[in-house]
Amino acid sequence: MNCLLFKLHFETPVHFGSSDSALSLYTSEETFCADTLFSALCHTALSFYGPSGLETLCQWVKEGKLFLSDGMPWKNNVLYLPKPCMVADNGNKEVDANIRKLVKKTRWIPVGSFGAFADSLAGGEPYIPKKSSLRFGQHFEVTRAAVYEDKDTMPYAVGAFAFDEGCGLYLLAKCSPDVQQELRFLLEGLGKSGIGGKVSTGYGRFSVECQPLDKAAQDEQYRWLYHALNHPAKRYLLLTTSLPSDAELDETLQKAGFQIVRRGGFVQSSTYAKTSQKKRTQYFLAAGAVLCRPFAGDLYLVGEGAHPVYRYSRPILLGVDL
Repeated sequence: MNCLLFKLHFETPVHFGSSDSALSLYTSEETFCADTLFSALCHTALSFYGPSGLETLCQWVKEGKLFLSDGMPWKNNVLYLPKPCMVADNGNKEVDANIRKLVKKTRWIPVGSFGAFADSLAGGEPYIPKKSSLRFGQHFEVTRAAVYEDKDTMPYAVGAFAFDEGCGLYLLAKCSPDVQQELRFLLEGLGKSGIGGKVSTGYGRFSVECQPLDKAAQDEQYRWLYHALNHPAKRYLLLTTSLPSDAELDETLQKAGFQIVRRGGFVQSSTYAKTSQKKRTQYFLAAGAVLCRPFAGDLYLVGEGAHPVYRYSRPILLGVDL
């Protein structure tokens, strides 16, 4: 399997609605989950190749030829990982209250600082996050207008997020050699149409920079990631918001640290049904979960109308010393 890093440079603001919020239109997350990315890639494959292209993409996932991470932030070429969901062993040490608050606010750990963070969890010196790692852009609201033929125009607000200069998102992919070039082509096509909500108004557009990961990479971050992706370990950091299959669930959750996130949404297909239909709701392990056992996940069927609708749940895990 090839290990690839795709760096996304956003050219417009983004709208990533939260499945946990009833007001997802009015707010925006800073990142996207892998199932959102896969759904967008399905639409891109369908527009490029028709139903056969969509089926090929789904088959790659079912056969274990393609694994995707969530979107994760980068800033000034520094790559970030989700903060591990794990309780620190501080023993009888007293940690300054300001440091505790700063760590609590921190959602992302720089790849180069992951070792120091892991040491702090094991009772070493406290990890002190840089305040710059708390910000990758700015949240804001835009007022739109819904225009009806027989009703008054209705204003509504849309939540959005604009990345600061020198900031963006990246994702990791593990794929077989025959998938690599096609995946890059689909991501480049997706960048032109946009990812997330409100893409019809220009949101979510990006350019793509692809970098293979290997042990000889010049960037130390890339070498560390390559090692962690291919290194069996006592614990694994989940980089993909995903759910183990029923057969894997009990074993995966043993001695695990995790948070649960709701995944729902509507089917975005004009041929699926005459009226808008909801996908089946599921509850996934959020990226940042710390597991003692890896799992394979699945491609879940979440809708049965005129055609099947799938939700991506194939994880990428890092072997980590925690």
